[in-house]
Amino acid sequence: MKKLTTIFSIATLALVMFGVQTFGAQPIKGTVTYHEDPTKPLPSVIVQLWQNGVLLNEAITNINGKYIFPNVAYGEYTIKALNTPIEAGGVDQADAQLVFAYASSQTAPSQQIEFLAADVDQSGEITMEDYDIINNYWSTGIEPEWVFEDLEVSHTGTKDNVPTMGGSSSGDVNGTFVPTGRSEEIAIVNYFAKQFSSNFTVEIYAKDLTEASAMGLVIDYPSTVNVNSVTSPLGDINNLKIQDNQITATWVNDNYVSKNINSSKPVLVITGSTNVSYTGSDIKFAINNKSHFVNNGSAFKPEFSVPFLSVNGTENLSYSYPNPASESTVIYFSLPENAKASLDLYNLNGQLVKNILNDEISAGQHSVTLMVSDMQEGVYFYSLTTSGNVNINQAKRLVVVH
Repeated sequence: MKKLTTIFSIATLALVMFGVQTFGAQPIKGTVTYHEDPTKPLPSVIVQLWQNGVLLNEAITNINGKYIFPNVAYGEYTIKALNTPIEAGGVDQADAQLVFAYASSQTAPSQQIEFLAADVDQSGEITMEDYDIINNYWSTGIEPEWVFEDLEVSHTGTKDNVPTMGGSSSGDVNGTFVPTGRSEEIAIVNYFAKQFSSNFTVEIYAKDLTEASAMGLVIDYPSTVNVNSVTSPLGDINNLKIQDNQITATWVNDNYVSKNINSSKPVLVITGSTNVSYTGSDIKFAINNKSHFVNNGSAFKPEFSVPFLSVNGTENLSYSYPNPASESTVIYFSLPENAKASLDLYNLNGQLVKNILNDEISAGQHSVTLMVSDMQEGVYFYSLTTSGNVNINQAKRLVVVH
C-alpha cells in the first residue's frame, strides 16, 4: 500500500509539473513611448491583448508609459495600442520635407514608427498624397491622429517584459513632439514702422537665417485690408491660403537640401490695399507662433523683422538690446530705400564718442552690434542719419553699466 501511495504521489507531482509547463501563467509587462524614445513615455494609452483574432484583455499605461496584463498563459499574442486622450501634435514643414523625400525615393524611413507616421492616409505606402495631407494638417490647423506599432509577442515565462511599443502623432515623422504637452515657442519679432499707404507692400525678413530647406509662415492681418499677392524670393510657394484674416504660406526645396539665404532680402513679400472698413489706424501683419523654417531636417524659429504701416510717421531707428548694456548691444534700424547711412554714438554733452556705421546701406531692416565693454558707465545717444530721397535724422538713448 505504501508503494502505491508513493507511486501516486510521484504521478501527481509529475502531472502538476506538466501542468505548470503547459498551462503556466505569468504577467506580460511593457512600455509605450513616443517614437520608441525612452525619455518620452506615453501615458493613458489604451493597450489591448489579442490572440487568434480574439480580444483577451485591456490595460491603460501609467504616467511612465507602462502597462501590465496579469496572469497570461504562455503562448503567442498580439499587443495593440488604440489611442490616448493626449492631444497629438508636432507636425511641421520638417515632416513635410521628410515625406517628400520618402515619396520621391530620395531616402527611406529608418524605423517602422517613422513609416507609420509618414503614411498618413494609411495606404501602406508613402506617396505624394501623404505629403499633401501633412501640408494640409499644418496650414489648416487640423490636429493629427495617433498611430501605434503592433507587437507580436511570444510569451514563454522566461521574462516578463516585451519590447517597447512606439506611438506617434500621424505626420510627426521626425518625432519632435513632446507628448506630455509643451508650451509653443514664441516667435521673436521686431516690428518697425513704415509710412502708411492705401496700396502697400510689406516685406518680411528673417534676420538670423543663413540657409533653409523649407519654410512655413502663418501671418495674421486686420480685416481692414485686402491681400492682393503673396510671393517668396526663396522659390515658388507650394501651399498658399489667404482666409479668415490669415495668410499661410509654405515653401519646400524639392531637392531636400538647404538653400543659402541672404538675410538682407525678405523671405516673403505681401502686397495689399485698404478696404472700405479701414478707419485710419496703423496696420500690422503679425507673425503667428506657428511660423518656422527648416534646416538639416529640424524646424527652428529665426528672429523676424516686419514693418507695420504707421499713420503717424516712420520710426526708422528702432530699439537696442540689451539696454542697459554691459558688454555689447545690438542696434536695429530700417531704411525705406538704398541710402548712405551713418550711425553715431554721442555722450550727454553732444560729443561724438564712436562712429558705429558709415556706409551705403540697402533698403530694409538691419542690425549692428556695438561693443560697450570699454566705455564708461553712463547715458549715451545713438543717432541714425541718411541722405537721399528720404532724409532720416533720429536718435535713441542707450545706458551703459558695468
